[in-house]
Amino acid sequence: MNSADLTARRTILVTGATSGIGRASARRLAKLGERVVLGARDPGRGAEVADRIAAEGGAAEVLPLDLASFESVRAAAARFAATHASLDVLVHNAGIALRHREVSRDGHERTWQTNFLGAYLLTALLMPALRRSPKPRVVSVSSEAHAMGRIDWDDLELRSLYDGFRAYANSKLAQLLFTRELARREPGVAANAVHPGAVVTRVWRDRPRLPVRAMVHSIAWLAGTGLPTPSRGAAPVVRLATGSGLDGVTGRYFRRFREVDPSPAARDDTAAARLWELAAKQTGES
Repeated sequence: MNSADLTARRTILVTGATSGIGRASARRLAKLGERVVLGARDPGRGAEVADRIAAEGGAAEVLPLDLASFESVRAAAARFAATHASLDVLVHNAGIALRHREVSRDGHERTWQTNFLGAYLLTALLMPALRRSPKPRVVSVSSEAHAMGRIDWDDLELRSLYDGFRAYANSKLAQLLFTRELARREPGVAANAVHPGAVVTRVWRDRPRLPVRAMVHSIAWLAGTGLPTPSRGAAPVVRLATGSGLDGVTGRYFRRFREVDPSPAARDDTAAARLWELAAKQTGES
């Protein structure tokens, strides 16, 4: 690879890059010659992925990052800013789904914080770096489960009647509203979300095996996407991150490679603006 190729490479940060779709996406991006930053809650596992990428001829660095901790998110953003002048693409892939309600050190339900608040805060902190890129993009790995979500303004974090799948679906609905509002507030940043297909990954590690498989098959059937492997699921994510025909496309939702309308609740601009302000208050980041 010559020097011109090196200067043309994009810097792409992938959260949740140590397993599943995140790991597969990071490897694909590295094979394309991109500079990949691996957001990893477990730096040791992140190093294993970086070594695998190096063995495949690519290069990646590990960025310790736990989206369930605002302190960790702030430290990761500061570390990134200290070593990178700009960020071309931010891929929000990290996510969890819990069987029982858990609360983070910051006092938030962990699914809500990991899948939504942490991603919001990371985006806000990295926005200066994104703005310095000529064609910045933010890609959120979403789910058709968002259609089963509901924003209850009186109980956003399900303090009463907690259900793990409902918490997950609500966080995915919030993620789509965030994508919509980000596209409105930052017209220079292409912000899109994608349902990559229903994949059994570590996001479901806290759920019983058989119910999870039945749930994932149901989502795949409803979406008509089939049941892809993490590698196949990574393909639409990589396309949104690097596809040349997507410049200027923003605020959209894709079911794998096809643009579709998300649920009516995910197209509520009033709710999107309200949720953004709430996230700013909950994270302490305007």
